Amino acid sequence: MKKLILSILFFSIVQVGNAQNKYLVDEYGNPMHYSLFTRWSKCNVSMLVDGSTRKIAPFYHLDNLPLGNLSLLEGAKRIELETRIHKDSINFYRYSIIENDTILLTDEVIPKKIKFEWNNESDFPGYLTMDLGTYNIANKKLEVRMYKLPKKTQVSSAIIYNKPIKPVEILFTNVYNLKKEGKGWIEKPLKNGDKIINDENTIEIKLGIKNTDLNIIYGVTLENAYGNGTNFLSPNWSSFDKDGNPVMSIDAKQFKSPGNYLINVYVKSGPYPYFKKEGKIIKFTVLKTEQAFFSTKELIGSGILFSLVVGAITGGLAVYIKNRQIKKKVAAEAKQKEIAQLQLNSVRSQLNPHFLFNALAGIQNLMNKNEIENANRYLTKFARLTRNVLDSKDLISLNEEKFLLDDYLQMEQLRFGFQYAINASHYLEIENIEIPSMLLQPFVENAVKHGIAENAGDGKIEVNFEKQGSDLILKITDNGKGFDANQTYIGLGLALSKNRIALLNTIYKITPLVLDIQSDANGTLVTITLTQWL
Repeated sequence: MKKLILSILFFSIVQVGNAQNKYLVDEYGNPMHYSLFTRWSKCNVSMLVDGSTRKIAPFYHLDNLPLGNLSLLEGAKRIELETRIHKDSINFYRYSIIENDTILLTDEVIPKKIKFEWNNESDFPGYLTMDLGTYNIANKKLEVRMYKLPKKTQVSSAIIYNKPIKPVEILFTNVYNLKKEGKGWIEKPLKNGDKIINDENTIEIKLGIKNTDLNIIYGVTLENAYGNGTNFLSPNWSSFDKDGNPVMSIDAKQFKSPGNYLINVYVKSGPYPYFKKEGKIIKFTVLKTEQAFFSTKELIGSGILFSLVVGAITGGLAVYIKNRQIKKKVAAEAKQKEIAQLQLNSVRSQLNPHFLFNALAGIQNLMNKNEIENANRYLTKFARLTRNVLDSKDLISLNEEKFLLDDYLQMEQLRFGFQYAINASHYLEIENIEIPSMLLQPFVENAVKHGIAENAGDGKIEVNFEKQGSDLILKITDNGKGFDANQTYIGLGLALSKNRIALLNTIYKITPLVLDIQSDANGTLVTITLTQWL
């Protein structure tokens, strides 16, 4: 009986503890702060969610929210909003909160309620953490807007969404063609499986979906059915039909080549907002002009094709005989590549502990300075980054590389307070282009530790992904004190990276990697050119 009473008492205490869980916390018990605006915004607002929240995806960067994020919640009941502003600048800021697109909870209010004051010994002397209010978020959508005077038009806007996301409903898909005589155009429905002609009169395909309160969550791709390319069209759904439903256009140039195509309308709710997931698919075929109008020529072409096939078989036999003669040479080259790959794995196995040692030293540095909160944040990012660094993949996409570098630079930003930017040319499909893993991280780490570490808040690092013809150009720039690029240093990171690039070139002989380092007292520029990579 005594054991039963103790068990009931223990269960009651646990239940009370869970009921009093005010915030969603990390693995160390610290309240989680989620930033609503991007690093390019001139404003900062953080969100804390309550302990009943079952799921949160806080960093969805969407095209028509250039200065903010879309945060998806599930099960949340209450959120708190706060901002950190220098005490001399508070009167220049205005913020508004809009509920479900129609209810104005606050309208261009100046932050007034002080939540925390940073002392002079902190990293943010003179700053105040201001309370922007606690809001009921149960089954609701909130939009947060903020700007700083005098730039009233540069409004940072973020959406917090705690509702079920509706599947997309396609209302129409139409092909538009110019009239052959006179002005105007002809509108024709495009149904699944249709065959169309894309000639000089074809203008575009228009696609309309059912209006919701979160249209920006729906993405559209146009994909060649044979896997020759995918265009992420990223519509902003800013145009509407007469019934108020959002419409987007696909220019005829996007499907100019004959072949089979897929239009995929999907929900951007994967690991990354532009991760392509299967949604509502419309298949269509673009015909050659001859296929549409000259059936006799098609029959003649079939006869010619048959002759070509016979000739190809004959030529294939000749090629087979020739291939037997060069078989030994191919085997020898394969053996050489296998040896180079083993050496490459050895170099990478040295780079991983080098990175981990430097990161652990960073954590120790923060703890020695008694910056416990920053050390905890550093550890959280370090844990996620370590899982990716220790992954055995040889190649990763540029998109994955961008997220890894973003994690690492945010982690080091806690220690040194520098500024950084990661930019990708819009001509690059970063989801579909792969590069050797851990290629840029050692150089970025070098820019932090030996470049801008002494510059504190004045330090700047910029990483750029560029396209130059068929070459992929990767650049890392910092404004540090520079170094002698021709001198040999004791540190392992740069030496191992140079050795790794040399080994990669024994594998990718046709598309070699070229490393160039320019450094002087004004900073350092590291350029890695992946020739003929695209």
